[in-house]
Formats: sequence, structure tokens, C-alpha cells
Amino acid sequence: MTSLASAVRSSLLSASDVSRLTSLRRSTSLFAQGQAADAVYFIDDGLVKLTRTNEHGGHIILSICGPGHLIGEEALSSDTHEYYSEAEVLSLSNLYRIPRESFTQALAGNSELSNALVSYLLHRKLSLAMKVELLCLHDVEYRILHYLAELSALVKPLEDGEGYQVPITQLELADLIGATRETTSTTLNQLERRGLVKLSRRLLTIPSPVTLRNAAAGKSEQENGAVARSL
Repeated sequence: MTSLASAVRSSLLSASDVSRLTSLRRSTSLFAQGQAADAVYFIDDGLVKLTRTNEHGGHIILSICGPGHLIGEEALSSDTHEYYSEAEVLSLSNLYRIPRESFTQALAGNSELSNALVSYLLHRKLSLAMKVELLCLHDVEYRILHYLAELSALVKPLEDGEGYQVPITQLELADLIGATRETTSTTLNQLERRGLVKLSRRLLTIPSPVTLRNAAAGKSEQENGAVARSL
């Protein structure tokens, strides 16, 4: 991820047609699902969620992206030029809008940028594969533990050292992990009683990401033990 951010900063952000979008507030829409994909966005700081909605109105958050991430890479495809998902700001954010033409021209003459982009896209593919595995093979508690630990890595620690605040609602978390709001809420309350998370309006505070990861590992061992006993 770092190599891509470095390559984008050095190769693209100073171009005259690249726009800097500053102080974007929560719920700001960057692009809509099905909209013509004419630009790629580079997140300088803040969080952005990518949501996919089906024809029946059901939706899932595909991913939550943070500093150093690219979104809207569909614009680089030679086959389709529509955004696959909706991009919406989750926390106060600064981004760069890079027109498709500028990005593709830079790729043609810059092997460092091209290699960094390939590595980044492979990382994104593996992340989505992991999401499928989580949805199919793990319960809601494990999914919550896993994703909250991952999200805490995208935000800065609180100044008082009392953990990490993730600007996500319980409904958004439910959409991220593929569960109902009720099940997600019940599980979060259980985790709060265990001291693993603190709940508040539009925020989830993580006292210790390491403790969350350890709890997730313990939960995985329980699940594996249950499977072994059933065989």
C-alpha cells in the first residue's frame, strides 16, 4: 500500500487536471453505482465506504477504505466505464480526483506506478476473497472482531491513549459483515460487556486492537474445535 501511495503522490498529484477535494464531511457522495466512471480517487486522509446495492434494494458494504487507498479504479478498465459501487465519505476526508486520461497516460510511461497498482489491485482481490471466507465460514462475532481490528488500523489513536474511534454506525457494521442489525447489535452489546468495544452514537471505540485480534483467534479456535467434534 505504501509503495502505491508514494508512486501516486510522485507521479500524479501535481498534474494540472487533478483536483484536491478538501474537508469532505460524512455522507458526501463521491460517485454513484452505475455512474460513468471518469476518474479515480486517492484518499489522502479520512475514510470512505464502498456500497453495492442489488435490484431488490438489498445492499452490502464491500469495503471501507482509508489513507493511501485508491477507489474508483473501474475507470481504468478498457471494457466498462461504470462504477460498480457507490462511494460515500464516512469521516472528514481529503481526497484527490484523478481523471481517467491522466492516470492511464501516467501508467503507460511509469513502470513503478504500474507495478505498484498491480500489487494494490492484487491486495484488494485478496481482501474480497477474505470477505467471502468470513461470510461463509465464520459467525457474526468473529466477523465483528476481525473487521473492527482491521478498521482500527485506518484511524489514528485517541490523544488520551484510550483506544481508537471508528466512525461507523451499528447498521453500517451490519452491512459490512453481512448480518442483520439486530444480530449485530446483540453481539456488540456482548462484546462491550467483555470490555472489547465501547458503543456510542455513530462511533465504536476500540480500546485495544491487539486484544480484539486475540479474541478473534480464540473464537476461531472454538469454531475449529466445534467442526472437529462434529466430524
